Amino acid sequence: MELALSMGIEVWETLWRRHADRLLLYATTLLSDRAAAEDALQNVFVRMIAGGDPPEPESEGAYLFRAVRNEALNALRSRRTAARTPPPLFEETADPRRAAELAETGRQVEQALRRLADEEREAVVLKIWGDLSFPDAAEVLGVTEKTLEHRYYRGLAALKEALGGES
Repeated sequence: MELALSMGIEVWETLWRRHADRLLLYATTLLSDRAAAEDALQNVFVRMIAGGDPPEPESEGAYLFRAVRNEALNALRSRRTAARTPPPLFEETADPRRAAELAETGRQVEQALRRLADEEREAVVLKIWGDLSFPDAAEVLGVTEKTLEHRYYRGLAALKEALGGES
C-alpha cells in the first residue's frame, strides 16, 4: 500500500475522476443494486491501489471495466437472493418539469434495457455509457469483436423498437 501511495494519490484520483461514473453505471446494470455497485467499484480501486501499479493509459478503460465486471459477477454469485426492485439508473435534476421528463424517459429506457438479453444489455451499456470501443468492450466480455458487434446491434434494434423508434 505504501508503494501505491508513494506513486502519488493524484494518479488514482485521476483514474477515479475519469472512469468512476461510467463504471458505477455499468456495475449498477449488472447488479441491479446501486449500493452493491458502489461496493464493487470501491473493491476494485482498493485492490488496484494495494497492488501499486495503475493500468496502462491506452488500456485503462478496458482494464477497469473488466475488473468491475469480474467483481460484480463475484458479488452476484455470492448473493443469489436479489429479489428487490432495482434503483433507477438515471439521476434527477433540480428543475421539476425537466426532472419529471428525464425520470419518465429514464424509466422507459431502464425498462427497455432490462428486457434485453443479458449479453445484449452488457454490450449496449459498455458501448454507449461505458464509451468503450468495440475491441475494448469485446475484451471486457471475453468475446470476439464480431460477437460483440452482433450483440450491440441486436440490442440497439430491440431498444429502438421498445422505445417506439425514437432512439
